[in-house]
Amino acid sequence: MTEQPNEPGRGGPEGPVPPYAVLPLVAAPAQPPADAAPAAGDEYTNGVGFALWCCALVGACGIHRFYLGMYFTGILWLLTLGFLGIGQFFDLFRMKRLVRKANIRDGYRPHPRLARAPEPSAPARQVAPPADTREQILLKAAQSNGGSLTVTQGVLASGLSFDEVEEALREMVVKGHVDVDNAADSGVIVYRFPGLAGPFK
Repeated sequence: MTEQPNEPGRGGPEGPVPPYAVLPLVAAPAQPPADAAPAAGDEYTNGVGFALWCCALVGACGIHRFYLGMYFTGILWLLTLGFLGIGQFFDLFRMKRLVRKANIRDGYRPHPRLARAPEPSAPARQVAPPADTREQILLKAAQSNGGSLTVTQGVLASGLSFDEVEEALREMVVKGHVDVDNAADSGVIVYRFPGLAGPFK
């Protein structure tokens, strides 16, 4: 009799072999990160501080300082009856400040200077370049046309109406920036820009 290889469900020398092994999944315990902040419930409170301050009424001065982690002054307050009661009396009015300092010291609350996050600076506004005036548009058209321009060419270049182009050209003529001439072959009025004729010597 030849040996058969073990198949799921067939028996072997140790008994029946399961078709597959089922292993229970065990979740690893969650560990807080090493630099995790202390829980908010562990912080020092004013109520407990005031309650421990009242131990001074039975002669145990400075117990509130032990609670707040100020062990040296706590021992000093305990041995001197709260600096003859003066230090204990002042702690009654300074309790909120002492509790706040202890919470900041042990990391339960952020320092007031660090708590104020810097306000994000407003993004720089991009100023769009100013649009060309109609005079600049006409000057560019005349420059590309060899220093002279007709009203029709100005209308094509600027997209303005005939009246607007004529008005702008007349203003430049009055100011002495443009000369008026007629074309020799057609007699069309041509506005010549001496400043664009160049080159100058």
